[in-house]
Amino acid sequence: MNKYFLLVGVTVRALAQAAARAGYAPCAIDGFADRDTLAACAGRALRLPMRGATPDWPRLDEAICDMRRHYARRGFAGAVAGGGLEACPELLDLLAEHAPPTNAAKAAVLAAATPARWFALLDEIGAPHPKVSLRDTPKGPGWLVKRAGGTGGLHVRPWRRGAARAPGDYFQQRAPGRPASALFLAADGEARIVGWQRPLVAPTAALPYRYGGVVCDDALPIRAKASIAAVIERLARRLPLRGLAGLDCLIDGEAVQVLELNPRPTASIALYPALNLFSLHLEACAGRLPDAPLLHDWRPCGEAVLYAATPLAVPADFRWPPHCADLPTGAAEFAPGEPVCSLRCSADSTQALLTKLQRRTMALSSKLEDTHDTESQRAGRAAGRLAVC
Repeated sequence: MNKYFLLVGVTVRALAQAAARAGYAPCAIDGFADRDTLAACAGRALRLPMRGATPDWPRLDEAICDMRRHYARRGFAGAVAGGGLEACPELLDLLAEHAPPTNAAKAAVLAAATPARWFALLDEIGAPHPKVSLRDTPKGPGWLVKRAGGTGGLHVRPWRRGAARAPGDYFQQRAPGRPASALFLAADGEARIVGWQRPLVAPTAALPYRYGGVVCDDALPIRAKASIAAVIERLARRLPLRGLAGLDCLIDGEAVQVLELNPRPTASIALYPALNLFSLHLEACAGRLPDAPLLHDWRPCGEAVLYAATPLAVPADFRWPPHCADLPTGAAEFAPGEPVCSLRCSADSTQALLTKLQRRTMALSSKLEDTHDTESQRAGRAAGRLAVC
């Protein structure tokens, strides 16, 4: 049996590790090809140069051909799209030319990534969401501008009257509540909840909603969970969803407002290593769902992203703490705002986990800056720049 699976996204480390744990042979193409991805893929990982926060997608076809020529001469059993392809749905057609798609159908991706379709669908199924303005410039304060198909929070910023607006931008009114997400499996109009998460932000002045990681959430109200599960069931009946997907929401007490659908495996799959999620994803893509509910024993765990606050030059012999992931393969340089690595931990509660992640992130940031800075730079450095949680 051919066990080679092509994995493509901005970063596919968690997906590659899940595939390797399930006994498959992942072949990864993303914007990093970091140490962990290379290890999970037994070296079958290629890096597309990053253009800002996006891989050089025009080189994807060439990279897939190189991957097949050097590492998977028998071809691929399937192709799984990770995050970052939502804004370029034509890349799904390209993947399909090289391997059978093992994801939600393209129609589901287009529905989720096209604001007019997405919010019309939410209205049709009775799913509450923050007020949006797809064409007209909003009046008054309290609005955000979002880029259709964006990911990682980089496409969200506060709207200021007179600011430039790009094609694909739309407006959404700020709403109360904290972010939450649900990871689920879908097949043939049905869905199964895998777990509940809390997305984290690593804000800057220009990017207040920048992705900062994700943790398991053990404190969501029961009624809020029921409301989210009901929305997911309706979406599964209306869209050609297959396999793993995620729904992002805001929760204010027991009230829920829906934000975005990610019709593909999300970064939160890293939080459930005991569930064999890659195999469950393939089973769901083939139309088979596990019995509900999925039973698993876990304690709150999570990952936080460390971004460079200043220019960093990390030597090849730098001793990374054991709880780090997404590490460079050797010496590396990072410009301000670039992701450096991820940090993992677990705790007895979600709140304790957030505190622990914050502490570890700040400690590693200081250690890296001490490696790079001169004495005068260290003396003038402001403390507490990072705000992960």
